[in-house]
Formats: sequence, C-alpha cells, structure tokens
Amino acid sequence: MEELTEEEKRALRGSKFAPLPSVPPPNRRHPREAHPGGPVKTNKAAALAKFLERKLQEPNGLASVNPKLVELAVKNAKQTVQLSMHCSCSLN
Repeated sequence: MEELTEEEKRALRGSKFAPLPSVPPPNRRHPREAHPGGPVKTNKAAALAKFLERKLQEPNGLASVNPKLVELAVKNAKQTVQLSMHCSCSLN
C-alpha cells in the first residue's frame, strides 16, 4: 500500500466531514397521520379525569382550578372523543 501525501490525507479527512447533499422533502397534500385512514386515538378525557381526581384529593385543590378552563377542557375532551368515535364508526 502506498503512502499518501499530506495534501491527499487532508483531502481525505475533509471528505469525511463534508456536508451531505440535502434532499428536498416529498410533497405532501395530506397531513401526516400515525395510521393513515385509521381512527385517531386520544386519552384527553382520561387525562382530564385523572387531573380532576388529583385536584379533588388535595385540601384546597379546587380553589386553584379556574372553572372556565375546566369547562373548556371538558368541552375539548368531549369533542375529541366524539370525533374519534365518528372516525372509527365511519371506517367499519
């Protein structure tokens, strides 16, 4: 095996750290989904229930909760569950 010159060694080292060519992302017309066409699963309602349960167990837990935010969270959780049920029913 022949010896490399300093310049060849430098060029070889530089090529190891050369930036990779950028590949443009594929064009997507639809948003990415974990399971395309499948039902969307969520645990919003369960997470909200656990949060409220924890707050109820604290001595002044409910005093620190804004009722408007709880109402909004319940509304969002209900809407998500209804949408999830609608998606899974329409696929069957």
